[in-house]
Amino acid sequence: DVRVVIIKLADRLHNMRTLEYCCEEKRIRKAKETLEVYAPLAHRFGMGAIKCELEDLCFMYIWPEEYRKLKSAIAPQQAEHMRTLNTVIATVEEQLAASGIEAQVSGRPKHLYSIYKKLVKQNKELEEIYDLIAVRVLVNTKEDCYAVLGIVHSLWKPMPGRFKDYIARPKANGYQSLHSTLLGDQGMPFEVQIRTHEMH
Repeated sequence: DVRVVIIKLADRLHNMRTLEYCCEEKRIRKAKETLEVYAPLAHRFGMGAIKCELEDLCFMYIWPEEYRKLKSAIAPQQAEHMRTLNTVIATVEEQLAASGIEAQVSGRPKHLYSIYKKLVKQNKELEEIYDLIAVRVLVNTKEDCYAVLGIVHSLWKPMPGRFKDYIARPKANGYQSLHSTLLGDQGMPFEVQIRTHEMH
């Protein structure tokens, strides 16, 4: 029964939020189990907000030093990221409405554990991570996806080599979306993901 999994995930999220009251050995054991079992399960169930929070909490307990360093490195830019994000969302919504394209536009700053994974896996510096902020555009048809892509590329400069068409060539797991990294007005890069509600 899927409801059991949802309750278990909510229970684990509550446990992780109050993990500071446990001994260190238990904190690390619980965090590792959460990262290996519960976060992927939340991801599989499409519960992105819970997955991100679980991963960040695990990151804080398993690699506390790396967590502190990354958090303090990103903190000074956080306000600017949010300003850019809100400006981009408002601009995209305005342009799509003017073009008669029905769309749902949302955005988010990339969560810490996701950034950390990229830094480690791809052996990159923080300055080389171009999707610290991302905007998601959900539309009704595949044709709308490409129309939106044309509009955002006319608004901001696309970064060379940072475009992926997972609609024409879906990932092995069936994932479909258009991804493009653009340069914002202040030169801050951001990613735009465009897909249909069905693909989402």
